[in-house]
Amino acid sequence: MIHYLKGILEYKSPAFIIVDVGVVGYEINIPLSSFDPLPPEGKEIKINTYLHLRENGLTLYGFLTQGERDFFGLLISISKIGPKSALRIVSKISSSEFKRAIKKGDLATLTHIPGIGAKTAQRLILELKEKVEEEEIVEPGEETITRDTLSALVSLGYTRKEAEEAVKEALRATGEELDLAGLIREALRYI
Repeated sequence: MIHYLKGILEYKSPAFIIVDVGVVGYEINIPLSSFDPLPPEGKEIKINTYLHLRENGLTLYGFLTQGERDFFGLLISISKIGPKSALRIVSKISSSEFKRAIKKGDLATLTHIPGIGAKTAQRLILELKEKVEEEEIVEPGEETITRDTLSALVSLGYTRKEAEEAVKEALRATGEELDLAGLIREALRYI
């Protein structure tokens, strides 16, 4: 897997970019949402990538943030959603809006994405409802410790919902800032 590429942005268009990494120029398909924030041609760029292997070739997909790449990976994990469809979805809706629509079962929001009909939207909701995480449950700056705590509790065998409720209660109960181990200990009191 090619995790990321770092090099000179040789060419950019709304559909793809070419990154020169020394002696090789890689063509990388990008979502439309990544086009505007791109640096000017000739400048250095680091782009997160996903390598898609098919019978007739390899295709690279690129994302400016790890979050966009994770969102893309979540989408292609769904049956009948390929990389092109996933790229179109990433281009039209943010990860947080998409996750909110999935959690609420909001067909209207999902069907406004080009190429997503009612049946596909229903399948997305059905298959992703349990996979999508609740968006930030704490103040900015504490997200990493909170995510790590949630992950630790889930790996201990608790459901995502149980873990989220316990972390919310632990954060409410303690006024002080806790480290990861302290937050895990505190959250375990509420499960």
